[in-house]
Amino acid sequence: MVAEYDVQYESAFARDKLGKVIPERLQELLDALNAPGSRVEDWYYGLVSKMLLGLNRACSGLLKTMDEDNLSGAAWNARNCLELWIWAEYCSKSRENAWRFHGDALRDMQGILEAHGAICRAFGRKNEIEISGQDALNRVAVANLGLQSVDSNYLKVLEAAKSVGLETRYASNNRFLSKLAHPTAGLVIGIMHNDRESLGNLQMSCTTFGMYFTGQCVMALERIVAAIA
Repeated sequence: MVAEYDVQYESAFARDKLGKVIPERLQELLDALNAPGSRVEDWYYGLVSKMLLGLNRACSGLLKTMDEDNLSGAAWNARNCLELWIWAEYCSKSRENAWRFHGDALRDMQGILEAHGAICRAFGRKNEIEISGQDALNRVAVANLGLQSVDSNYLKVLEAAKSVGLETRYASNNRFLSKLAHPTAGLVIGIMHNDRESLGNLQMSCTTFGMYFTGQCVMALERIVAAIA
């Protein structure tokens, strides 16, 4: 027999986890990372500390939507928690994986420059940041990554999920949450016109998913910090 989904219980449980338990644990991990005598490399410290802070922001965003009629916001934040879980698992597997993800920050910026250039061309406008932005990226690539230049060939999250055995979980959850986070036809024409109770139950489901992903991400980050702190 399948137990009935208790929205009030799940809501109270999620508020406690997202508002208190998880943020406190993230702060403990950050404190451990900052403990005197830590000899972790600067780049690795920056990576792990930013992942801790990023998860805390996603957690806070998910909690905030609980006080709003905001199905899309809950789905968006839950999906962010899902992706952070995948990246934390990926980085926890090896220092080489962590280095690759670290370098992808520049590759993402390269992708942003390329997209901005395409927008400028489409509207017939001069791209004011093309040369200076590219030069800056190349300087950072040489100084920090040992590369002569940087491309936009970043590692996609699905590929990272495959490498850590989470492809099926990532793909199914990402598809579900993306349909609710973005203005697709089903959301705009169908789901958003349901009664408030149905929408609230669906939003709470997204919050519960996000809370689960956050917990899994915390455990992956615990393994990383334990290995280096």
